[in-house]
Amino acid sequence: MLSALIVVALMASAGAASPTAAQQQATRCTVEVNIVASPGLSEHPSSGAFHSNGETGTIKCADGRTGTFGTDGRYGTKNPSTCTSGGEGWGVQTFTIKGVTVRDTFTFTNAAVSQGTISGKSEGERLAGSFTITPTDGDCFAKPITKGTIREDAILQG
Repeated sequence: MLSALIVVALMASAGAASPTAAQQQATRCTVEVNIVASPGLSEHPSSGAFHSNGETGTIKCADGRTGTFGTDGRYGTKNPSTCTSGGEGWGVQTFTIKGVTVRDTFTFTNAAVSQGTISGKSEGERLAGSFTITPTDGDCFAKPITKGTIREDAILQG
């Protein structure tokens, strides 16, 4: 009886140390998508929305999978954001790979504008990583940033 308990305990501890299927299938991906923000990020505190108008971007993974990508959400949700103090927010990123569409809710934080770009980190259940936004309309000071290109280096779970 004691030997059976030891075997069960060893099996349980070995199983606890084993990675989950999602951890085993994690892969590095690169995302690129253009977004529109309203009212836009400026030196004046604001909260607003951003969107990509659907899955108009791309996702390319190191394991060879590729697909389409889109995002929409809100910025300045806890405190209004500025280009000099950074900010935070949340959103939903949607991507389709090999005919399977995934909707992934995420949160993000970003730093102040530095050398013309905005950098930050996002955390979703399936996709998380570091991003930069390169403004394509506005510079934050003379005119609010209302359009930009997001490039993200991320880890896709599953």
